[in-house]
Amino acid sequence: MRRPRLVELLDQATCAPITVVVAPAGSGKTSLLADWLSSAAVPSAWLSVDETDRDGGQLWAGVTAALGVLVDGWEPVARGARRPGSPDAAVAVLLAGLEQSDHPDSAVLVIDDVHVVDDDDGIVRSMAHFLTSIPAWLHVVLLSRRTPKLPVDRLRVRGQLSEVQFAELRFSPQEATSMLARLDASLAQDQVGEVVARAGGWAAGLQLSALASRSDRAQPAAMPRVDTRGLLFSDYVWREVLGAERPDVVDVLLDTCVAKRTDASLAAALTGRGDAGQLLLEAEARGLFVTRLGPSGWFEVHSVVRDELLAEAARRSPQRVADQHARAARWFEEADEVATALEHWILAGRPRDALRLLAGRVEELYDSGREATIAHTLALIPLNLASTDLQALIEFAWCHLLVDKGRFLETVRAGGAREHRDGEARTQVGRLTMLRSIAATVTGDWSRSRELTTESMALLGEDVRSDELGRFGWNMLAREVALDERWDDDSGQLEQIRLELGADPERRLRYEGIHALGEVLAGRPVDALRIAAGVRDVVAVGSMTILSAELGIAEAIAHRELGDRARAVTELTSCSPPWRDPVTHAQCLAMLQLTELRIDDGDLAAADECFERAHEFVRSEFAGPGGLTWLARTGTVLCLTAGRIDDAQNWAAQVEDPFWSGVGLARVRLAEGDGAGAEALLEKALPRCPRHEVVRELLRARAAGSRSLALERAANAIALSTDVGLVQTVAAEGADVLELLEVQAVMAPATWLDRVRRAASPHAATSVADPSPPGEHLTERELGVLRILPSRLTLPEIADDLYISVNTLKFHLRVIYRKLGVGSRFEAADIARHLHSESRVR
Repeated sequence: MRRPRLVELLDQATCAPITVVVAPAGSGKTSLLADWLSSAAVPSAWLSVDETDRDGGQLWAGVTAALGVLVDGWEPVARGARRPGSPDAAVAVLLAGLEQSDHPDSAVLVIDDVHVVDDDDGIVRSMAHFLTSIPAWLHVVLLSRRTPKLPVDRLRVRGQLSEVQFAELRFSPQEATSMLARLDASLAQDQVGEVVARAGGWAAGLQLSALASRSDRAQPAAMPRVDTRGLLFSDYVWREVLGAERPDVVDVLLDTCVAKRTDASLAAALTGRGDAGQLLLEAEARGLFVTRLGPSGWFEVHSVVRDELLAEAARRSPQRVADQHARAARWFEEADEVATALEHWILAGRPRDALRLLAGRVEELYDSGREATIAHTLALIPLNLASTDLQALIEFAWCHLLVDKGRFLETVRAGGAREHRDGEARTQVGRLTMLRSIAATVTGDWSRSRELTTESMALLGEDVRSDELGRFGWNMLAREVALDERWDDDSGQLEQIRLELGADPERRLRYEGIHALGEVLAGRPVDALRIAAGVRDVVAVGSMTILSAELGIAEAIAHRELGDRARAVTELTSCSPPWRDPVTHAQCLAMLQLTELRIDDGDLAAADECFERAHEFVRSEFAGPGGLTWLARTGTVLCLTAGRIDDAQNWAAQVEDPFWSGVGLARVRLAEGDGAGAEALLEKALPRCPRHEVVRELLRARAAGSRSLALERAANAIALSTDVGLVQTVAAEGADVLELLEVQAVMAPATWLDRVRRAASPHAATSVADPSPPGEHLTERELGVLRILPSRLTLPEIADDLYISVNTLKFHLRVIYRKLGVGSRFEAADIARHLHSESRVR
């Protein structure tokens, strides 16, 4: 029934960016909005929230999908929003996409049933962010049974929000009378007045009363009349609402009530009837609390009626209800609605099927930011299910890897204990062995991981290319090469891995994250950034957790190596716990790199604090030989910098890596003034990559017995470093090395040597105050450009150093000159030199 006054009210209310419609269930909110949109000359999108949207990732994936109806070319944004992390991150991607999209001049987004999710603080926070930042062309209408937990007062005062309450939605006596006449024209006038008074303007009450009257007339005259006044909703539904309806219509409602929403296809699957969709349309036409949700083809039964249908179905046959949930689960699984399918498998009492489905889709769910869905499902799966068979144990462990590392490791250990006892099939043992390999890497033992991966792939045989876990093998082998710092693209092993991954585009893409990490750990930062930049062009990267983490740490280490300290700090912080869990090797590297960066800054107190956090993390989470070696390497450098030589000796003795063990002990010998002892240790330290070669040659220069030999080795180090782009590695070796480099400056490219100088003097590079007058402050980028102006670098060389184009550099220079009131590079450079001198005095 059309209600012109409410349509006009909505026309007025929607002049504000946000409209909130708040009223109890059955008040006609959804019907009103559907009627208004049908007559509004504006594009619209509709999202109906349900229980699965309590997972913030699921909710914002739904909002993003709904907005795709309004915006052309939306799929890249939709993929970008489906990524791990907080709901706030998804909202940020979504808002950026809306601003940059090819959008209509005006559009409306309706979000129905907001009350289902507004008790989650994270979702409320992200919803508030979204609503306060929506673009001017988009209007949002929220439908809820209660006032949403949003900054309503603030939005109201700012004129950004209008409200429609139950008082406005309530049927007036005239409207209620008109509606009753449509529902049951045979009602007597006195009955109409009674019903109107009893319903109190509540739409559902009017419908229920009219249906009760129809049911009364359908009863034989000889039967005693039932007093509807005292009946509960169940009495209404079964004695008045559905009592006079055809059995086939009622049966369809009973068979479909297990699903919160249904369409013709799902209804057919649940009922076995090809005409189920038509019967739902008939139920809607007869006012049986069935509502079509816009043009999507989906139907929803009023929650009160659905609850009564479910209760009646359970009274008739609990097993039938379980079977219906199982049918719904199969349908949603085939429709790729994983979260809803999982919910139905659990409600069907079939946790084994839920585990099977979750194991097959857990990566996708995690990478799209739906960790809560994984955790909720696992919480409903009995722990003893993992002990029923090895396949169940494998799936149970695999599902926990990304959300509960402790449970994953515990389950894998349990599987290792029972593997030989049960004598399961070779393939299952191979799959479990691959999980053990993953567990070894997660806990910092990539050498053992290599052994287990090789064993697993041998057990799997030909299945290794098709098995879900077996396909991890090639990436695991590549990761071991990367973490062991022996990456060489031309090696036969890596060539074979790339060949094997050629037929698996997803695994090949994930390999590139390992590739970037391998290059940077081997000492090729420029190559690492090139690889990362190429992979970042693929939109799917943002929604692939492990790939994103490995690219992130590779870029952070590369930027630190190349002297971009500010960017490195930001990136390393984002890679530290808990943001990169469960990619523990990225977490550990980030914490240790932050420690070394603070050492470079000369801030030993901050370095100690960072190292203590890393120490705690390694001992509790990453205590394999590889993790302990990484920790001991950094501990050695920190203690030597602080002058604690005995402590440095103890840390160096804990390094198990054959190259870094010799290097660490050699550093200690040099600190003790024992150049010959250092030389002997370095002779036995065999490099595996360019970074090793540079470090070894620099230390050999420090240990040299003569000036000429030291200069010769410094020259070798310059050649090796400039060939691969190492800067910070060179600068970190201290004043003795830098003095040798200055003597050999003629052999070093000017741009590289200037970078080393700046990397070796972080305070001088960062202490230039902002010289611009008040109101004209230089940005961080502009200060960075100003610092370089006194150098001998040309503009193209400065642009290359800052990783920007020459045109961008010229733009920055124009802004700097204007802010400083100068007209040339010479004048700006003079100011920079003056300020630098002042900072040195301070």
